[in-house]
Amino acid sequence: MIELSPFLQHALVAALLLAFLLSLLSFFVVVHNWAFLGVGISHAAFGGVALGFLLGISPDTPALIFAVAAAMIIGLVKRRWGLHEDTAIGILFSTAMGAGVILFSLSKGYTSDAFSYLFGNILTITRGDLWLIGGVTLLTYLFIGLFLKGLILMAINEDLAYVRGIPTTFLYYSLLLLLALAVVLAIKLVGVILVTALVVVPASVAMRISTSYRKIIFLSLIVGLTVNIVGLVVSYALDLPPGATMAVTAGVVFSMSLLIPRPS
Repeated sequence: MIELSPFLQHALVAALLLAFLLSLLSFFVVVHNWAFLGVGISHAAFGGVALGFLLGISPDTPALIFAVAAAMIIGLVKRRWGLHEDTAIGILFSTAMGAGVILFSLSKGYTSDAFSYLFGNILTITRGDLWLIGGVTLLTYLFIGLFLKGLILMAINEDLAYVRGIPTTFLYYSLLLLLALAVVLAIKLVGVILVTALVVVPASVAMRISTSYRKIIFLSLIVGLTVNIVGLVVSYALDLPPGATMAVTAGVVFSMSLLIPRPS
């Protein structure tokens, strides 16, 4: 029987929890065309990470603040000024990433730490992180379970959802908040640059197989679990970076899904 070291046990549990969390959110990311949003949030979080190192404090808190602030600003630009999310994302993520690079340059001796946050480092995952990921996952499932019909209708036709009395503004910003939390939590495992793959691929593959939103959500979970587990196992067996291996696994799975005929 193979006995895993504590840090590998933490990594495995984190991979499973994040698969459940990111795969569920993946459905809403894809139907809202928010694929680029995960990029913007993760790059904004990198600015917070750099600030944390510069101030000599844990980078997790400023990373979370930067990510949530970025998500809310993107939503505000969209809903108040009518600009597409991609416009705000493009400006925010390049600004935050540039600020992060500058802050890291001022923090002497932290080059290796910057690398770990860019591409992930399973050694940094603690038991406290697992409890936090589990809590956010539970909160996300409770929220989506409670508002699922409204969220689906809002994704199809937001004006119709508003007319029917669905709190579209609340649901919109809540989804952005949950996505920001999920992205920040996933950064330790897969890194700033690679986290988008785990957010976008599950639902993208599922939509190649089914048109029923319930089946798509279920299949997204299956795809997410497969990508994370296979990626982590392969990275351990071949001594490869886990985040990069998961991202490549996600790309391979999506490429294979292109061979599946689209449902009519």
